[in-house]
Amino acid sequence: MSTREACYAALFGVLQGLKTAGTVALADRRLRLLAEVNNGELPALFLQVDRQTTVQKAGTPPRRTLHALVYLYAANPDPASPASTQLNGLIDAVEAVLLPGWQQVQTLGGVVAHAWIEGAIEVYEAPKGQRAAAVIPVALLMP
Repeated sequence: MSTREACYAALFGVLQGLKTAGTVALADRRLRLLAEVNNGELPALFLQVDRQTTVQKAGTPPRRTLHALVYLYAANPDPASPASTQLNGLIDAVEAVLLPGWQQVQTLGGVVAHAWIEGAIEVYEAPKGQRAAAVIPVALLMP
């Protein structure tokens, strides 16, 4: 049986592939505020551990679901273009990692039973700003 930390580490390992591919300049499990990230570190990805839920029914094993938040930060140095242009590409890249195909299940290399995006993706963009952020909720079903 996988541990909680093994599940979160596997999720970060898959997401860190976006740094290896050059999609993001920074990937870290220690969340920083957008204002604390300098332009040379953008685009950036952070993973934050979120709530953990357990559902138990009599006579069945517990169903444990771990939750995480993926923070994406982007900037656009061109004041005539919105920062969301780059941010939308980052969201697409995270989706591609977690949604390998509508008939496939993302197991993070067999560490979890299923990993998926669950819920609304929150997007923040200043009307005249050159930076934008998104928060993607991810669920991990423990085996």
